Amino acid sequence: MKKPSIVFAGLLFLGVASLTAAEDRKERVLNDRKDVEASGNWIYNDLPRGFAEATRTGKPLLVVIRCIP
Repeated sequence: MKKPSIVFAGLLFLGVASLTAAEDRKERVLNDRKDVEASGNWIYNDLPRGFAEATRTGKPLLVVIRCIP
């Protein structure tokens, strides 16, 4: 009977570790966004402004569409 409790404890540990990793990833992504916006080198979440800047500078526009599940 010891094996089922050990397996359950292991699964519980993995579940908690997975939730913690997801929160860490979300936090890193949100911090990335703050850093990118603060640098002024990227235009984040403003496609019309991106098109205007590309037209003004004559440089190509790279659009990245991300989804955080």
